Amino acid sequence: MKKVAIIGQYGEGPDYVTGQAVKTHATVDWMIGRFGRENVEIVNSYGWKKRPLRLFLSMLRAVAHCKNVIILPAQHGVKFFPRAVSGLNRLFHRRIFFIVIGGWLADMLKEKPGLRRAVASFDGVCAETETLARQLREVGVEHAWWLPNFRDYVDTEDKRPATTPPVRVCTYSRVTESKGIADAAVICRKANAVLGRDVFLLEVYGKVAPEYQEAFQRLCETEKEVMRYCGVKNAEESLAVLRDQFALLFPTYYEGECFAGTALDAFLSRTPIIANDWKYNGEVIQDGVNGFLYPYRDTDAAAEKLAALYRDPVLYRTIQEGCRNSALEYDSTRVLEKLVKEMA
Repeated sequence: MKKVAIIGQYGEGPDYVTGQAVKTHATVDWMIGRFGRENVEIVNSYGWKKRPLRLFLSMLRAVAHCKNVIILPAQHGVKFFPRAVSGLNRLFHRRIFFIVIGGWLADMLKEKPGLRRAVASFDGVCAETETLARQLREVGVEHAWWLPNFRDYVDTEDKRPATTPPVRVCTYSRVTESKGIADAAVICRKANAVLGRDVFLLEVYGKVAPEYQEAFQRLCETEKEVMRYCGVKNAEESLAVLRDQFALLFPTYYEGECFAGTALDAFLSRTPIIANDWKYNGEVIQDGVNGFLYPYRDTDAAAEKLAALYRDPVLYRTIQEGCRNSALEYDSTRVLEKLVKEMA
């Protein structure tokens, strides 16, 4: 019998750049390194609605032949996967773990008692922040506990950022309205005004959501003097991209935000992150220590922080040291060994 089955979006390329896909890939790779490929069953849920029978048979085989099962559903899949795995487990009695992606699950479970019962039956519901874990326990998920997001630690030297204009800063996320891309452009314009000259150029990386295509095209035209779109990069390219950036802007006000992988990439690449103080960002980003937080959608405050970072190389090095410490704290082995201790 295999040690563990992992059910989630697993693959490489531009279709696998979402938070769910990146986290599934990181979990699978680490478990293979820990237990060997022969002890890890992978069920790729990508495009599962087009092949529901094939997926169900793969899940049945996984639950039947593995001691432990880990599921990593995204928001749309949450309505199906916990119920399906909980139902199968009535036959096989395996250890089931739900690695939560995003910060919306507690609110959803309040509205869906049947789903709440399925999730509450699991041996571990692993929330990315302590606040979300507490909220899940409050709605009846007794075995909810904190398991933060993670990345394999990479020991790199602090970079020496370019300071000759144009100085590149970026967003690195899905490109949607609620990810704050328009705010990022405003922040760069205002930071340039604070400095009294054109210093910063915003580079936008990520997949543009279909519903945002037209608005984003208009934004690119309106803000063409201060921003440009740089397309989609594979997950494994993120550190190289960020190493070339002066700073990472994270002006998100996305309702489902939790412990964003973007913050981890900033820590690993030693790139100061300037983030909207929204949802759980304050649990991950410590203002003036491993990055910066600014009041909700206060682009003036964000611009001042970006300008201060440009003016003060000592501050820049201080933030880089904080990034290094945070990258160590959220190293894959340090985080996932906590999960392994709960497995059969």
